[in-house]
Amino acid sequence: MKISSQAHYGLQASIILARNYPKIVSATELEKNIGVSKKYLERIMRALSTAGAVKANRGASGGYTLTKSPKELSCGVIIRALENDLKIVDCVVKPCSRECESLFVWRKLYDGINEILDNISLYDAVFNRSEDK
Repeated sequence: MKISSQAHYGLQASIILARNYPKIVSATELEKNIGVSKKYLERIMRALSTAGAVKANRGASGGYTLTKSPKELSCGVIIRALENDLKIVDCVVKPCSRECESLFVWRKLYDGINEILDNISLYDAVFNRSEDK
């Protein structure tokens, strides 16, 4: 399984926003720090905004900020917003037209990946530590 560049850059942008929370970070600063075009960043941030993870602020001092504190936002929310809900195969999230012999494997993998990502907050990603320590 390979994560898209959109999810990779979206997580990087979210970690930058978490590091600067609650300040607004300009689109130019995000573009420079993660190395993407303005158009690509806008697409990523629109998806994150639709998912309720980031808020766009317009105007001269505009940019982006997180909608919640970094401790309250998981990496799972960010990745799922950019990876079509992380569904590995369609039958993991909706019934197949016929019985899927390998569904058990795909569902275990899907559940495991989501559990791990949901247990890593953006705060953890910034400070590279777990709240359980």
